[in-house]
Amino acid sequence: MDTQPSTWKESTWQIRPVLNMPELDPEAVQFALLESDPIKEYKTSLQQNRERFRREIEEEMDPSKKGMIRRIHMTVTWDRVFRTAHGDEVYLLVPSRSRKNQSLFRATVLSSSDSNGQRWLTTKITTIGDTPVCWCIPVQAAVGGSMLVELRKENVFDLQSLYREFVEQN
Repeated sequence: MDTQPSTWKESTWQIRPVLNMPELDPEAVQFALLESDPIKEYKTSLQQNRERFRREIEEEMDPSKKGMIRRIHMTVTWDRVFRTAHGDEVYLLVPSRSRKNQSLFRATVLSSSDSNGQRWLTTKITTIGDTPVCWCIPVQAAVGGSMLVELRKENVFDLQSLYREFVEQN
């Protein structure tokens, strides 16, 4: 009798991320499981670059370009948190069900025999309309455990508010 599948489940932790965001176009997002809090690093980077960011915004006379500069600042700063993830640790998440073919089922499951502990399921920035969005969801990895992590509108990380707080407010 082959007991390998049950041994695998008992000796690893599993995370099943699910993308539930039909507003995204394209409806896909890159993500990684990070071992340190990316929000802390994002805040530190915004704080360190505050004066340069302010100067770049003030120097631009075209209001529409000011918005573009802000989005570039947010995106580049957020992308820096991915420096700790190697290329083979960045994944593409697509919806479980395709809009074109509702019967098609795709499942993404990450498993690891790595140590227990806090991780952050963190996505790269994507957009809803013109609004840059991403997710940063804390998860607790525990050997033998399995968790579902749903990415939806209600748990989007508010990059813009944090950017305004650290860069545009005194």
